[in-house]
Amino acid sequence: MKLQQVPILAHVHNPEYTGENRCLPCTIVNLVIAGILAVAAAVVSPLLAVAVFGLSVAAIALRGYLVPGTPTLTKRYFPDWLLAKFDKGPEPGAGTLVADDGSTTDAGATSAPSTDDGAEPGHTDTADEPIDPERWLLEYDLVVPCSRTETDDGAGEAEADTEMEDDLCLTEELEETWRAAIDERRDGDRVEQLAAFFDVEQSAVAVDQADGAEQPVRARVEGRLAAQWESDAALLADLGSMHALAERVPEWPSLSLEQRSQLANGLRAFVETCPSCTGEISLDEETVESCCRSYQVYAITCDDCESRVLEVRQ
Repeated sequence: MKLQQVPILAHVHNPEYTGENRCLPCTIVNLVIAGILAVAAAVVSPLLAVAVFGLSVAAIALRGYLVPGTPTLTKRYFPDWLLAKFDKGPEPGAGTLVADDGSTTDAGATSAPSTDDGAEPGHTDTADEPIDPERWLLEYDLVVPCSRTETDDGAGEAEADTEMEDDLCLTEELEETWRAAIDERRDGDRVEQLAAFFDVEQSAVAVDQADGAEQPVRARVEGRLAAQWESDAALLADLGSMHALAERVPEWPSLSLEQRSQLANGLRAFVETCPSCTGEISLDEETVESCCRSYQVYAITCDDCESRVLEVRQ
């Protein structure tokens, strides 16, 4: 029986802080408070203690909290590292893959320069080291200084060149290949595509996504959470990136899946149209609210379908 079928319960129920949106730290804090109240009530009567604890648990189950304002207080005063352990959404700026301990790979980490005289500068020697996508793209000439702004006169061109001196854009060849790879995969079977991504059998892969293309996507392998994306658009961008980069990065076969994912994730910063709905995108500064935290991010979002392509935490 659903809560909506019971008018009283439906009126009390607060979906904002229950179900998938439940804040586990808030629940733990409120259960502790409920226990303290029950112990205090036991001084008066054991039956009263049972009633107090039962009603408290019911309130937490239906409302998400016992003490009003607990979610806000938890976000404000609990350390971020602790709240991150309970968060259900992809970490902004983190990688795509999920480790056994639930953490994500660091897509923005900078690899230590190799000390091997025969190694190329900035490249990693082991499959465990995180890589810096921008450095790799620069080394293989996959990004170039932007020079696409059209101006009306020479002075305007000089001004534009000055403004864009530090900006980077994908090469036309890589951009066209990436876009074509995305187009080929847009209507494909995500389970089949992710099986190839993880190099496992299709039967081992499951894809979880709530209703709506703008919702986060989670991939499971043999029942374990293995990767997560901000949306199907983000997943689609990475699938296309893996194909495009495999043809242009000589070291690709020797890279681990984590490193390939980090490099593909970095390519999303250069997206110019929405991978899912092919419309325009916007770059905005936003406050993101999750079940347990709130934080400021720079976000690339599709204007038409509202899919989040990339979030970078400030």
